[in-house]
Amino acid sequence: MMQAIELLLTASVALICCNSVLGARVRLEADQLLAKHHPDWKQLGLAKPDDDHKLVFALRQSNLIALEEKLLAVSTPGSPQYGQFLSADQVDALVRPSRASLHAVEEWLNGTDVSVSQSCKYTKAHEFLECDVTVSQASQLLQVSFYQHEMDGALALRANNHYTVPAEVADHLDFVGGVHRLPHRQQRLANSTQYAIAKAHGVNLQAEPSSLRELYKVGSSVGAGEENKNIQSVAQFSDEYYHATDLTKFMEKYGTGFTHMSKVAKVIGNNSGEAGLEASLDIEYIMALGANIPTYFWYTGGKHEDQEPFLVWIKAVANSSTIPNVISVSYGDHEDSLSIPYMQRINVEFQKIGARGTSLLFASGDSGAGCFEQHFRPSFPATSPYVTAVGGTTLSSALDSSASTEMGVSFSGGGFSNVFQRAAYQATDVKKFLSTSQNLPNQSCYDKNGRGFPDVSALATGYEIIIDLTPSFAYGTSCAAPTFSGIISLVNDQLINGHGKTALGFLNPFLYAHGFAGLTDMAHGCSQGCGDYNTGFCSTAGWDPVTGLGTPQYPTLLEEALRVKSVR
Repeated sequence: MMQAIELLLTASVALICCNSVLGARVRLEADQLLAKHHPDWKQLGLAKPDDDHKLVFALRQSNLIALEEKLLAVSTPGSPQYGQFLSADQVDALVRPSRASLHAVEEWLNGTDVSVSQSCKYTKAHEFLECDVTVSQASQLLQVSFYQHEMDGALALRANNHYTVPAEVADHLDFVGGVHRLPHRQQRLANSTQYAIAKAHGVNLQAEPSSLRELYKVGSSVGAGEENKNIQSVAQFSDEYYHATDLTKFMEKYGTGFTHMSKVAKVIGNNSGEAGLEASLDIEYIMALGANIPTYFWYTGGKHEDQEPFLVWIKAVANSSTIPNVISVSYGDHEDSLSIPYMQRINVEFQKIGARGTSLLFASGDSGAGCFEQHFRPSFPATSPYVTAVGGTTLSSALDSSASTEMGVSFSGGGFSNVFQRAAYQATDVKKFLSTSQNLPNQSCYDKNGRGFPDVSALATGYEIIIDLTPSFAYGTSCAAPTFSGIISLVNDQLINGHGKTALGFLNPFLYAHGFAGLTDMAHGCSQGCGDYNTGFCSTAGWDPVTGLGTPQYPTLLEEALRVKSVR
């Protein structure tokens, strides 16, 4: 009798546990603390239940280990698969979410009052599911309250604390977009007062296309102008547009001595607002350095479209059958303002882009090592192991004539990721820096085992631009990224159109193993950290977290690229 009672109790407990699990909910992301990470946005009241909202469900993808292996195989010189990039369809087939994941998410949504067939649509490979819902539906799905947030007249609906999904769905999702993250206000030096401040701090203001072409030994080198073979692009977000008349005037004034294009080949997205400094800078300098190479201007909204702009952009790239060979991006957020699941998923998207043969270059940030509560504050996506982060230099007349005329600039973003481990391709160089540097900051400020960035650098001060038909100036690693990107586009053009080779693709394995021979090493200059301008990291011989491996020298970089592409 006692045995029967024990069996009955065991069965009852099992039933209770089972029901508890079925009703359990799981957090996919930690709280995002919008007030802390997005101070430009002001929280208003609760969103209205019938307000429209868009949610993006990032379905978990398959074969991620195989994807990383394939990326490194096609990107590493000496590999039998080097340069044998995948097509969009091949990438999609490799990582497409399982049918079980699709079924679980659809069943959950259809079990509420959200109709997948009527309110939702998949991206091409079914890796993202976008659903147009009401605030009431979103709140019910995710068990969270949405508030209105305002900045510069724009409104966005976001939640201030964590959201949850049913336990039986959690293993099939990476995150849900449209709940946290907000775009930042773009700020760049662009007026006479800020110009005077920069000059007072010793920043040399003397960069324009001809001087950069001379500095990096580009000379009159240009691309073949064939859009079907080689394309470069800049990505822009949140009200950053360029004006075609500004680009025309810029090329009239600065485009002498080399063949160039004065119009972009294609605008993807909107470009109908006021000219922005960031967009004007990026398009003018990638087209001046990567001259006569068809260029796309890829704009993604976000502030007014009530979505995370970077997520919208990365989905669009994944959904495109053809993408540029080089994409320059001057965008970043502090790692601690983003969730780890979000960054890990974006990393997967970067791997997919790299496997298709595209070089992704990101500005490393303009806060030096960064600082928050006496800890350094690295910037993502620059810390991603699957992009090339571009730091900044400045010109210095203080150096003797036998030294380089460039040195690391104090605002050059760099350091070590607090999220991603050091990449294998940079292990030797980073270990050398850590073991030989005489000026390391207190180790409590950073994770020495993290992915080191930037990877390379270029001049980041004193850029002359045209905006609203008026000359102006800008500085920041946002200047360095399109400059370095344009030079990589020139290398690609010679590989593709001059020698019948494939593009470089994901750059880092090449740069750390061979490409450093085509870079000028920087051994002077320190970044700002938690204190004054010299409390971050300092440049030294070899790789460092201020200037990376160094600045480009086009002829030698091309020579190295041709050499490794000729060896199978």
